[in-house]
Amino acid sequence: MTAAPGLATRMGGQTFALTLRVVTGATGMLPPRIRYGYVHRITQVFLRKPLPELRARVADSALGSSAPAGCAGDLTCVLGVGALDIGGIGSVVEVLATWLPAAGVTPAVVCLGDGVRAQRIRDLGIEVRSVFDGATALRAIDELRPDVIQLHGAPAFLEAAAQENGAPLVPVMHNTEIHFSRARWRRLSELLSRSASAVAVSELVRTFHAAHLPVLLRSRIAVIPNAAPGSRAPDAEQRRVARESLERAVGGRFHDDVVFVCLARYDAQKNIAGTVASFLACVAAGVPAQLVIAGEPSDWVELRRSDAIRRGSRDAKRVHLLATSDARTLLAAADAFVLNSFFEGWPVAATEAWTAGLPLILSDVGGARELIARDPARSVLIANGAGEASVVTDARVERARWSAGHQRNASEFGDAIRRVVDTVQRERVAPIPPRDAADGVVAMIEAHARVLRDAAGRSSSGNSTRPGRFSGDEVRGAVTT
Repeated sequence: MTAAPGLATRMGGQTFALTLRVVTGATGMLPPRIRYGYVHRITQVFLRKPLPELRARVADSALGSSAPAGCAGDLTCVLGVGALDIGGIGSVVEVLATWLPAAGVTPAVVCLGDGVRAQRIRDLGIEVRSVFDGATALRAIDELRPDVIQLHGAPAFLEAAAQENGAPLVPVMHNTEIHFSRARWRRLSELLSRSASAVAVSELVRTFHAAHLPVLLRSRIAVIPNAAPGSRAPDAEQRRVARESLERAVGGRFHDDVVFVCLARYDAQKNIAGTVASFLACVAAGVPAQLVIAGEPSDWVELRRSDAIRRGSRDAKRVHLLATSDARTLLAAADAFVLNSFFEGWPVAATEAWTAGLPLILSDVGGARELIARDPARSVLIANGAGEASVVTDARVERARWSAGHQRNASEFGDAIRRVVDTVQRERVAPIPPRDAADGVVAMIEAHARVLRDAAGRSSSGNSTRPGRFSGDEVRGAVTT
């Protein structure tokens, strides 16, 4: 995917990009449930093709830290979640499951289906129950006898089973939910009215949800920022091995270029097409940089449109598209991290990049301001390509996708690329010391443990786990769209 294209190739890429732009615009007018439930499946049949991938080349001990030794907790918590292997929520649940024992909380995971992450958690001696419907979910929760249940984007049947069990509930809000219907907001409001408290993973997520929830429920939402386990920067040899492995995977050479990596699904949310177009516009002016994107193609139109934009440029060899690849090796090979999303709750991949010592370029989404504030001299926050982050909507995202080649933040994106390139080039002469991010994980775990203990304590002391329980009419009447 990296050879310099000839005129015919560029023209073919530009034509295909235009065709897929029309497809993007047409499908963007459909309701989200049709887009995600049917259109993505159909387009996958016609557009799917293999992508190269980068496998692990850096040992876990080089970049990852083990979870702390567990201990028997005096509080049992069920973590209810959907599919663990999809998206950043699974990463957060894994961190909670593996670190909560150090805070005296015994976790158990109840998840939709099974997978690699579920087995990895089991291998640590933590109970994981795979469920598929309401009956299996209720049976699993009842058998685990939790003191408290924390819900992480759980499917409706698991959410209902948790309520039927009767243990105190603590829903966790992981994203700015731009696709929620009025009925879905009403369901969330009713869930919160029956919950001891709730958690938002960033201030932007709290603000976004508060605007859609009854005033009486807003005070229940506490903000607990996500964190990633501390990592150790690779040494020179590990970095050389990772960089050479990445060059083989993309079929090109980086030389002295600054390599930006983006770990994200090929999906409308992640704005991959706009990122590719804006990056190519920047490097066309001679900026010595290359971009590697790696992720799961959940939307093949987004992937193939991004590739067509890439092929239509003279600088196609500076952008590389990979399938889901080993994150540790990618971060060891990279010089910087970029994520130009339209909406996020808290970007876990960006947190992992920060712990690996990379400067960040992030669009204004949930968690971005907090992450940039940790490293303001090296990292850059740019405007959201879909407009103000706190009021982003599905319609605004679709308009921004239509204009992927000339998004409103393209110039700002280019300025950020140039600034980070200058920073990396300086640091090659005078490297910065590695950072230790363990404190962030400890703070996250302690905060979650406090919320869980408080919720369970209200029940055990005889107080209602539904403080200030509101009537259905009060909840339904106050929900906005």
